[in-house]
Amino acid sequence: MPGVSAADRYRHAIALGVDYVEFDVRRTKDGMTVDELLDVAAGRVGLHLDLKEPGYEADIVRTVLDRCPVDEFVVTSGVGEIRTIKEAFPQVRAGLTMGDNLIGVTPWLKVRERLREFFPRRFIERARADFIAVHQHLAVLTALRYCERERLPAWVWTVDDERSIARFIADARVSALVTNRPDIAIRLRGLSST
Repeated sequence: MPGVSAADRYRHAIALGVDYVEFDVRRTKDGMTVDELLDVAAGRVGLHLDLKEPGYEADIVRTVLDRCPVDEFVVTSGVGEIRTIKEAFPQVRAGLTMGDNLIGVTPWLKVRERLREFFPRRFIERARADFIAVHQHLAVLTALRYCERERLPAWVWTVDDERSIARFIADARVSALVTNRPDIAIRLRGLSST
């Protein structure tokens, strides 16, 4: 929805009947604050806060807890951020993000990160993650099999083409689907439940 404010996109998704709205959290000057998101969405839909930078995890969680019950939001991020959240707020559901874009990363670090993603147990345990939020390509390669075997919920991101949305919605191993096309996902979810 180009040219539409973030708040209006959230209102539209909520009106469609989504389970969660995702909000990328970072220090920025773009004008859309966590408080504004809470004004639009708290109490109307689940909140998915994806922390993009380290260093302010506790502040964000406290802000959200002041306005939203703990069972109505989740947080996703990297190992260190999720561990920090779980140590300070063990009741908050937190997921380890896997499959990040590694453009510009040195080859050695790229290999190390990809190996971590193919063998995630140690990192999931270190983060104390309740679930993983995994890129769709990694989900197909290994993550969904791993999650099924370990009985770990898997959130798959960001799936926007209709065929892939349909495939992941039909996959019982997928606990949640992150998409920029909630209209398609809601329609296909309705078809799959009939």
